[in-house]
Amino acid sequence: MKRLLYIVIIVISLSLAMTPGVLNAQPNGTYDRALYLYKEGKFQEAVDVLKDYLQRRPEPAAYYLMGYALYELGRYEEAMKYFDEAYLVDPEFKPEKIDFKRAKP
Repeated sequence: MKRLLYIVIIVISLSLAMTPGVLNAQPNGTYDRALYLYKEGKFQEAVDVLKDYLQRRPEPAAYYLMGYALYELGRYEEAMKYFDEAYLVDPEFKPEKIDFKRAKP
């Protein structure tokens, strides 16, 4: 009986893991959300999401995306600070690492 229960639990866990968005659900304020907003031309919203995101995860791609969004808003000096920050976090960073294809709502 214990073995059967164990097998059922494993099957359920695997099926949930394979269902998109169930175990991989992300809160608002994620990098993917910011990327989506940027691609939609919602630059200020992307900046707002990235500010929160960068406090939790200072990733070079997020800093660079923040720079792009600020540049689109005409905030050039502020944008340059974020571009520079990306290279301080990872001197080997390349803007091509921003995967614009993965942007989802």
